[in-house]
Amino acid sequence: MLKENEKKTLHVLAYMMLRMGQEERAGRIYAALAALAPREHPDRLALAGVAAVAISAGDGAAALEALRGAMSGGPLSSRQAVLHLMKAQAFWLEGRKEEARAALDEYLFLAGGGKNA
Repeated sequence: MLKENEKKTLHVLAYMMLRMGQEERAGRIYAALAALAPREHPDRLALAGVAAVAISAGDGAAALEALRGAMSGGPLSSRQAVLHLMKAQAFWLEGRKEEARAALDEYLFLAGGGKNA
């Protein structure tokens, strides 16, 4: 089991690698963090990272699978509303345009832009 400061450090490292274009390395770290989380308390941030790597690779199906876990387990905070935007991107990659639009509308609503923003 990772200590909280070790977990935070790995999250920062994975994020930096993702931003530097090292998606494969970032994906491995995020996947490991997600796997280490207890089933009843998924690591939403790690699963969102897995989804971001999948979106970057053009794999909408893998992104949707990770987002399912990231968005489960209770209500999302306002900061986690971006998961709806990621879901829209994943649906778009899968050619599911109506679902992508619905997810985008949900994101805009939660982000304070309203439905017609």
